[in-house]
Amino acid sequence: MQPSPTKSTEGDLTDRELLKLYLGATDQERTKLFADTGRAADLTGLSRRTIQFWVETGAIRAIAIGRRYEIYLPNLTWYLETRMEAKSRS
Repeated sequence: MQPSPTKSTEGDLTDRELLKLYLGATDQERTKLFADTGRAADLTGLSRRTIQFWVETGAIRAIAIGRRYEIYLPNLTWYLETRMEAKSRS
């Protein structure tokens, strides 16, 4: 069972609200809340392509800034936790 792609521990944010959060954050806040695909891959030990795939399929939330994605870290954490829970139940 795949987790819902838009839920997170931070609640449901629209794409517009997520962009507003990103643009309104200080550099320090932005570093805590968002990561590009490379940093998200490093933090999780996964490949950059896996992170990109999850963004492209809607499994995790991200915003496109230019030609790169900024992954919403609370949602990535939630997604990984729900995948672990689903595996432990099987």
